[in-house]
Amino acid sequence: MSDDWTALKTDAARAMTDNDFGQAVAFWQSALMESEKFAKGDGRHVESLEGLARAHFARQSWPEAESYFKKALMERETQQGVDHQDVATVLNNLGCVYFKRGFYKDAMVHYERCLTIRRKVFSNEHLEVGRALYHLALATHAQMRYDEADGHYRKALDISNKTLGNNHPDLINLLRNYAHLLRKTSRDSIASQMETFARGIEAKQTA
Repeated sequence: MSDDWTALKTDAARAMTDNDFGQAVAFWQSALMESEKFAKGDGRHVESLEGLARAHFARQSWPEAESYFKKALMERETQQGVDHQDVATVLNNLGCVYFKRGFYKDAMVHYERCLTIRRKVFSNEHLEVGRALYHLALATHAQMRYDEADGHYRKALDISNKTLGNNHPDLINLLRNYAHLLRKTSRDSIASQMETFARGIEAKQTA
């Protein structure tokens, strides 16, 4: 059973790499069925739920992704406690589902819980905290809560610069989304600077 589950997980990962998301769903579905044979609480069951959720997310099958992430969240909270970093990861992923569906308030609630846990688990300057702040910035930005979004973008950018350096490709979208907010709030000069920084990083990646 163990070998079968591992093989299905490997096949699912390969399908995801190949952007064959339908096949990935099929492999993870089989892996989930296989994991039902293991002892209760075996970590491979929740890993199968999360893999299946991610595969549905990649297919943009939002209701299915939401359903499996919710099941994974309940399992993680029960087995590992509500403040575990793995719980924070599922909360973030569930928030991303809600964000993609345009349910920005729901996304914000999950991103806030994720941020709270990551601040307990990591230091305030940790990259995972910065990523949680960035997602929270996107959710508040989408709701036109510009002052809140501005603060989150600033903190996320500061953490990313310190941990990744100011030329990392992960900064490109952060800078561009922050620039969009700055233009919305009539700060065109600073927005232009952010866009210039983003273009500079992008140019280095393609050079």
